[in-house]
Amino acid sequence: MPHSTSLRVRRLATALLAFAALGGGSAWFINKYFGIEAQGLAARLWPPPTAQQVEVRQLRKIAGWFSLDCGHVRYRQNADGAIACAQDALRARRRFYVAFDFRGLDSHGTTGLAANSEGAVYEVVTDQLTGGWGGYVRNDGRVHKPTIVLCQKPPFERTEYPANRFLSCLAESSPD
Repeated sequence: MPHSTSLRVRRLATALLAFAALGGGSAWFINKYFGIEAQGLAARLWPPPTAQQVEVRQLRKIAGWFSLDCGHVRYRQNADGAIACAQDALRARRRFYVAFDFRGLDSHGTTGLAANSEGAVYEVVTDQLTGGWGGYVRNDGRVHKPTIVLCQKPPFERTEYPANRFLSCLAESSPD
């Protein structure tokens, strides 16, 4: 009997040693041939949420279940349908959400409107830093926490250069 227990222990030790060597060898292989460090592998397999994902999650949370999805308009795409849907929902005092992409000099993100069951309208803005102007500024690309503002005025249509249309309830800042 002790002979079989000793054999099992040796087999287990051999299997554990092989597993450790295989794991270490795999990390070396991935790093050498794919340029991915072991700690960066998790970030590539499970990337952090994008600005759009964070925005839509927040808009849905505000609008609630069974709210009207008026769409997500990509940067410089035709926003007529989304704007008309949101304006109709506002007139009917229906719960809805709508989102519009934007680009800045050093960031990109999403701005959106959501109305809840009480009729309150919120504007949600989520941005994510990019490579900066011309790609010269380096950063980590994290998504900032969304900014949520209760609209004091009814939303209105805005157009920003170059031809990016969206709805907003925030007044434009005037140059001083």
